[in-house]
Amino acid sequence: MRLLFLSSVLLVGLTAALPAAAQDTSIEPPTAEFREPPVIYLDVHASTWRARGRVSFALAPALKSKLTSAGFAVTQDPETPHDLTLTVDYREERGKPISLGLSGTEITCLVTLDDPRLGRLLATRIHEAPTYTELVTAPYVEVVEKFQENPYFYFFGELIRGSVEDHVDLTGALIQALAHQLDRELHKRVPTPFDTLLSPAETFPDLDLHYASRAQENAVRELGRLKDSRAIALLERLMLHPDRQIRLSAVLALGEFDVPSVASTMTRVLQTDADSAVRDAANSILTRASTR
Repeated sequence: MRLLFLSSVLLVGLTAALPAAAQDTSIEPPTAEFREPPVIYLDVHASTWRARGRVSFALAPALKSKLTSAGFAVTQDPETPHDLTLTVDYREERGKPISLGLSGTEITCLVTLDDPRLGRLLATRIHEAPTYTELVTAPYVEVVEKFQENPYFYFFGELIRGSVEDHVDLTGALIQALAHQLDRELHKRVPTPFDTLLSPAETFPDLDLHYASRAQENAVRELGRLKDSRAIALLERLMLHPDRQIRLSAVLALGEFDVPSVASTMTRVLQTDADSAVRDAANSILTRASTR
């Protein structure tokens, strides 16, 4: 399988909130035999323009955690036997001036996944920049948070798994990842008073949970931008999400599709959704569709 370079850039219209990606293609490779679990050699290169030349973001541990959660074994020792090589080139470069003595930091992350027998399985580019149109007091913090909310980074482990195990393209893997997250939310068990008390170590905040909502929103918007028909069923499911912002994003994303099912779905939303902003969005899409 070979995926064309994909650029997830947050800019015009969905400024700094939604990654944009080039269309990707895939060719199903021959079946490969991997260890169980598959072992990935993680080769991370990080650089920054900032003082002291050290990247503040703990990139390698974050990537390792995402890959492990997706069912891979990870090594950073090239001498350890491994099935795949994942190379990550993470660069923090000086961006536009924001104020006197303060410039933005722009993040570019190049990712390649290689199999020694099958060749390159994945190549992708993620880019993030601060919100230059607004007054930013902590542009570095903002851009790092945006990077972690980027669905192509947030769902990183699952996207790699989709590429390796399911032989789907990057868009298909993103749809799968978002669907899995929705299923986990729906089946989340509510703790009871009879549950054993957690240890202090288990009560620390989970960063993935911290970024989950924004990453989910961004993924929904990205699916609307890509207009891949495989996403329609999932977007319709998300219109029943308890979070009104997710429902609104799903309505707007489905409104990008020019398919007959959109009108009936929007009519249902207009008649049943409790949130006025969601209903207004559905009504605007219906009005636009009627004038075509």
